[in-house]
Amino acid sequence: MIISNRWTQGIAVAVISIIIVFPNRSEAQLSRERVETNPVVEDIFWGTTNVGIGTVQNVSGNNLKSTVMHTFGLVSGGADVFWGLDLGANTRLGLDYGITDKVSVGIGRMTFNKVVDIRSKVNVLRQTESGSVPLDVAVKLSTGISTLSGRGLAFSERLSYLVSLMAAKKFDRLSFQLAPMFARFNRVSAGDQNNLFGLGFLTQYELNERFALSAEYLPVLSDRNLGTEDMMALSLNINTGGHIFQIFFSSSQWHGEQYIMANNSDKFWEGDFRFGFNINRVFGL
Repeated sequence: MIISNRWTQGIAVAVISIIIVFPNRSEAQLSRERVETNPVVEDIFWGTTNVGIGTVQNVSGNNLKSTVMHTFGLVSGGADVFWGLDLGANTRLGLDYGITDKVSVGIGRMTFNKVVDIRSKVNVLRQTESGSVPLDVAVKLSTGISTLSGRGLAFSERLSYLVSLMAAKKFDRLSFQLAPMFARFNRVSAGDQNNLFGLGFLTQYELNERFALSAEYLPVLSDRNLGTEDMMALSLNINTGGHIFQIFFSSSQWHGEQYIMANNSDKFWEGDFRFGFNINRVFGL
């Protein structure tokens, strides 16, 4: 009986010690996690590119995103050209890889001028839910290479460059972005500009978890190429869970901000717009 009582007392002491020590350690760990946790605002925009303008949204680390961008001819062509669908389309096929949650690299090819573009995006700041960081800020760098044959151009003459600084903020379901940008073309036609400055405006409103409306506007602020106009687009974004579909009307048939600024010649509000769509799919690696 004495031995039994001693065992009982020993077990009781051990249980009391566990109750006293381990909860304290757990509470301390949870407390540290609460202090360190400051979640960022997700899905400020649903696509890494809206219609033609890049967004602050990036590809998550170790993920691969494939994109198909397809823009048809002018709707104003009427039934004879099936409202632009019979006319030649400009298609861009692209891949982007997330090195980290804040850094991605990508490559794509566009039908027009057979342009191959190599690009990178870096998130400098991420908007937090607590408001300690009020904005998302990202930098996009892109180099375009025209691979058209038979022009007798040196490699350097085929190059164009883009630098874009993007700042965005999300208010509940509504998002805004401003994107000042600079484009450089090493070779241009007579009368055109080697350097172009623009300011992209972007907004998105989430109707629900599956549908969102977005709009973008890209005016050229510097001297512009002859006959060009500022681009505008309206888009319906559809989230299927595995894909992001963007169905839009845009005044520009070009893909890539520097090519939009250099080549868009249509006015959206005068009926010069075309139907197009983007398909975005992310694969976890």
